[in-house]
Amino acid sequence: MTSSEWSRQIAAWADEWHGDLIKFLARRMATPADAQDLAQEVYLRLARVDRLDLVRRPRSYLLRIAANLLHEWRFKARQVRPHHSEEVDKLTSSDDPERHVLASMRSQRIGVELARLPAPVRAALVLQIRDGLSYEEIAKEMAVTPRMVKRYLLTAYATLRATLPQDM
Repeated sequence: MTSSEWSRQIAAWADEWHGDLIKFLARRMATPADAQDLAQEVYLRLARVDRLDLVRRPRSYLLRIAANLLHEWRFKARQVRPHHSEEVDKLTSSDDPERHVLASMRSQRIGVELARLPAPVRAALVLQIRDGLSYEEIAKEMAVTPRMVKRYLLTAYATLRATLPQDM
């Protein structure tokens, strides 16, 4: 059998019995996509056969190849360990280099902008954000009135809002 005759023979079998093959596999598989994948593998196995002229019942031969592949597929599936979300969490790293670089760049940019603020404004902002102090506590710490603390903080936030990008 020549190469072109061999190719035509496989194509003819595929045209004639592809529907039967898919039905056979679909009844035994979880998803139609799996059935399609195994059908493609059937044709790949068929392409490896040296003497197609010896096959007396092509439909039965295709279904036998499919049954053998299905058996192999199920055997391999049993060997695979199930995946649990806890296992996936162990595989993922919380050490994301891109996130660290972006955080570092953001921190540097904020540090530069904070350094540009006047000293009392910067001090009031740091006491509020870092130390969590109230206006009255900041006023005592800085020896100013709570009204001045409010002005300092309004100035700090307005300046930072104007100079830092919105996504920071």
